Order: sequence, then structure tokens, then C-alpha cells
Amino acid sequence: MELVIGALAALFGLALVVGMTVRAVMAPRGRRVRAAFGPLMGAGETYQELHTGQKGLQDSVIESIQESEVRPSRTDGDD
Repeated sequence: MELVIGALAALFGLALVVGMTVRAVMAPRGRRVRAAFGPLMGAGETYQELHTGQKGLQDSVIESIQESEVRPSRTDGDD
């Protein structure tokens, strides 16, 4: 039984490595690292959101952009 679990864990790790490699190779130059590690970072952010109950970075950035569009800054009318 332990051998089967070890083999499945190794197969899962191999699938992750192959998937990340394929995404990195297929991505345009200059975005390869982001394309390769993007899903892994997204999964980590989702885990953090579920674990802490707080908003993730992407949601916080979107919210702050929406607030800045609604409420102009002090320097917008200084033209």
C-alpha cells in the first residue's frame, strides 16, 4: 500500500513538472516564468484566502482600482 501511495505521489509530481514545462515552452518570450508558475501561485493564493478568510492580492488590486476610478485623486484636477 505504501508503494502505491509513493508511486501516485511521484506521478503527481511528475505531472506538475511536465505541465509547468509545457506552459513555459509555449508561453511568449518574457512571460515564461509567469506562465509556468501562474497556476501554482493562483492555487496558493486561493488556499490563503480560504485559510485566513481575507481577500487575496488580485481581489485587493481590483478593488483598489475600482475605488480610484470612482473617487479621483487630489492631483487629477491640477492640469
